[in-house]
Amino acid sequence: MNRRLCPAPFDSNLMPCPGSRRDDTCPVERCDYARKILESIHLIRLGARIGLAGQLTGLEKKTLKRLYRELIGSPSPSGQLPYSDTWLLENDRNQFHANLIWYLYGRLNRPELRPARILIDVFELYTQMTREPRLDLTRAAFVLRLFTTGLWNEHRCCLCNTAFPAPVDSNQTICPGCRLYHRYRCHRCNMPLSPKSRGVRRKRCGHCGGALI
Repeated sequence: MNRRLCPAPFDSNLMPCPGSRRDDTCPVERCDYARKILESIHLIRLGARIGLAGQLTGLEKKTLKRLYRELIGSPSPSGQLPYSDTWLLENDRNQFHANLIWYLYGRLNRPELRPARILIDVFELYTQMTREPRLDLTRAAFVLRLFTTGLWNEHRCCLCNTAFPAPVDSNQTICPGCRLYHRYRCHRCNMPLSPKSRGVRRKRCGHCGGALI
């Protein structure tokens, strides 16, 4: 009887199995199932609900419910996953953090990796880079879904000439990073802006007289 053996030692770091160069799915069914379990554990510990973990790993809802209760000690919170980008567009800081998720996704996305593995890598690096993360794992996953489904696409900033994500029908020409930076400095002469009385923002620079963003 021919036996199918896992081509690599099993590890807890969820490294891609070298037995397949196209994806990280092991040819051994139980080994592949174990990897999905480990990915689900990692996602749940990062804050994922069972709905998101099920979408990313493909495990049954019953299995994920039991796994969530064993890990957290309580049932998974109910409620819908995000379906609108309104929250992301409320202010420039939210959109800046979405921009960071998009950038990390572009650097870490590999065709041989599972969606769960990509999200784990992106979110962990995001939380390491930011002092006060504004996006939790669920919102970070929603940001990636906006890109992969084509609801957001790449725009070009007219000030720094860098690419940034925004809704397809958006007319934004300035990236959120520049909008945040030039709240306090003139985009023409780069001089700091002095606040007016009562906290009212100036409309023109006091140094060069140019209109502010």
